[in-house]
Amino acid sequence: MKKKVLSMMLSAAMLCGTLPAMHASALYCWGTASGEKFRDMQLLDDKGMFQWIGYGGVPGTPRDYQVYTHHFSFDVEQEVTYADTGETRIETTHREGDSIYVLNPRKEKLRIVLRNDLDETEAKQKAVAILRKYYPEMLVGADSTGFPASFYPVSEYTYELHDRSETVGSEEISAAIMKELAEAGLISEFYTWGQIADYQEVWYSYPTAYYPISHKWNSTYTALEDVTYDWNAVEAWVNENYPECEFVCVTAEDPETAKIIGQYDSAQDRVFYADDIERMYAVIPPDGTSFAAHFAIAADLYEQFGLAAHWLCPESMTAPMIGQNALAVEGDANLDCSVDISDAILTARLATEDSTVMVSSQGKVNADCDGVSGITAADAARILKYIAKLN
Repeated sequence: MKKKVLSMMLSAAMLCGTLPAMHASALYCWGTASGEKFRDMQLLDDKGMFQWIGYGGVPGTPRDYQVYTHHFSFDVEQEVTYADTGETRIETTHREGDSIYVLNPRKEKLRIVLRNDLDETEAKQKAVAILRKYYPEMLVGADSTGFPASFYPVSEYTYELHDRSETVGSEEISAAIMKELAEAGLISEFYTWGQIADYQEVWYSYPTAYYPISHKWNSTYTALEDVTYDWNAVEAWVNENYPECEFVCVTAEDPETAKIIGQYDSAQDRVFYADDIERMYAVIPPDGTSFAAHFAIAADLYEQFGLAAHWLCPESMTAPMIGQNALAVEGDANLDCSVDISDAILTARLATEDSTVMVSSQGKVNADCDGVSGITAADAARILKYIAKLN
């Protein structure tokens, strides 16, 4: 067999399917996610198994959370160089498995995205002035840039207002703020309270694979403590409640079972556990068991015994996503929170490729409303028909 040397490393997220699993507390990876991202995923009941996860990776922070799963299946191309011949070729590797997402809605955040065709500092000043009229108690003091400390920059042209009292903002006030910011021509995106959510992606090596000794946070969430289990009691409970499953103790002398539970290092052709671990325990359901049903067994074991399932968190994640942009309204080309004749005129000018017209990227998406890709006179006609129905 020819020896191969990877000349270009895959991202950490792509490698996670082949890396040894790490203790649950080892890595924290957070993104911002939307309901859209999770709409087609399956909601799971973890029975408190992920309650240690807090906002931003800080354990013990009180909050509500939801757990979702989806099945991923994709091919990864990578450039491979053979060390003995120097030959380089592109090879394809298939990745498949199930991911878990722990989603934490952030009811105390409101996010705006300023139009990127404006001077950012000037637009920010005007936006803060409008926000201050509605939330003066949150927009006091100033940071080193002269802006209120509760108005955080997320990225270029993107800012969040943080309600530090963690009370849910008024929907009526939020709508009024959005309308005033839009009418002032300041924003291209707006996300009201609760539209933003933090999430942590969790990848299982196997949902019901356990180290003999696990860890849990102490009562003050300042340190991890060792936890031991009565494995005889666990086995008896599994045999009674899940007689179709097999309870096993997996050692280094049992490579075939180690492969099943994701604890086999193919590159080194050996069973892989942490340095101080000589065995693992696992509950193996029948072939064909769905991931959701397998996860439910892990949740039941956690509820019954506090068993900490063995999972890992990848070092990199998908691009951050956020909730539904409230300005994403079909026909509202000028983003003023209403659809009227001015939108039809603006869309008609876009259709003629008028180089003098100024429209944000979201405005162009809204203008393209006839179901056919590309802004044409048909889009303007559709807006006019909509306006006629209103009147």
